[in-house]
Amino acid sequence: MVEERALVKTGTAAAIAVCIMVSACGDSAAQAPPPVSADELAAARQAVVAAGGHVSTGRAAAGVNASSPTKCNAPGTQFVEARTGTVKDNEGREWRVPAAVHSGDSGTDLFNDCTNNGLNTNYAAQLDTIVIDPDGVEVTAFIHGDNYFELYVNGTFVCRDPIAFTPFNSTACRFRVKYPITYALRAVDWEEHLGVGMEYGRYNVGDGGIVAHFSDGTLTDESWKAETYYIAPLDNTTCLKFSALGGRDSSACPVKPACATSARAATCQAVHFPEPAGWAAPEFNDGDWPAASVYTRAQFGPKEAYTSLESEFGAARFIWSRNIKIDNLVLLRKTVATPQLRSEQP
Repeated sequence: MVEERALVKTGTAAAIAVCIMVSACGDSAAQAPPPVSADELAAARQAVVAAGGHVSTGRAAAGVNASSPTKCNAPGTQFVEARTGTVKDNEGREWRVPAAVHSGDSGTDLFNDCTNNGLNTNYAAQLDTIVIDPDGVEVTAFIHGDNYFELYVNGTFVCRDPIAFTPFNSTACRFRVKYPITYALRAVDWEEHLGVGMEYGRYNVGDGGIVAHFSDGTLTDESWKAETYYIAPLDNTTCLKFSALGGRDSSACPVKPACATSARAATCQAVHFPEPAGWAAPEFNDGDWPAASVYTRAQFGPKEAYTSLESEFGAARFIWSRNIKIDNLVLLRKTVATPQLRSEQP
């Protein structure tokens, strides 16, 4: 079987290579895990449980559409339908992977190859306003995520990404709200091999990331808080670190573990954490969440959906949790008391 994913519109990112002989794809790049004793494995599993996590092994049996397009007829686009599946952890609890999707409305296209042949110059006239506070201020959000996002403001759902996987796109959402404002983003690095955090026939371990600019001057940067709730793929959990004050840290884990091949994917593990109730609300205590990690342009690899709109994003930074590769579901928050406009912003 031959699998070909040709990425025509790359922006500054490299084209995805052609993968031949899918059964062997990715084997050479997988990193062999160091020898681990049974005692070390047991201790690592206990650490996950103590941190509130749950471990699953292997892929979801099947998937369903994730309220995302089922086809994209635009020529030259890398389209992959976003699907969600269900896996069971070691205790039999079910988890939606890579994430459940909100049933609310998607935002307005800024850039969408499937619906607008790319850049939508008429987006401002198409915006609807979500009214949270009738006597509040009007704010417009500009968001580009790899791959999917949901935006909440003061605990209220505002909009979601219209394309959960690819092609890459950018979205605008407008709302009316009073200060102080808690901005909250639920961000997902989507996956094609459900439950094991990989994509395409070559079992690629993709990367996440999100960048956002709000018209009141709020930007994504290191002042945001970020915590991960789904980590995959893993050979085992010994590489994970947990701290009451520093959150969950997978940065010591291999970027491409030994299980990240077609032949071994069934042995890959994933760690799931329940999303806390009210996490997007102003009163939620994010004091034990780590600061968001900022990534360079080269690390994020922005696509045309971002590069053609850089003036809209201004000085916003690319952010995620501490691992842009295997942290697949990340919740991010920032509270501002007043507008954050700066004279140097466009």
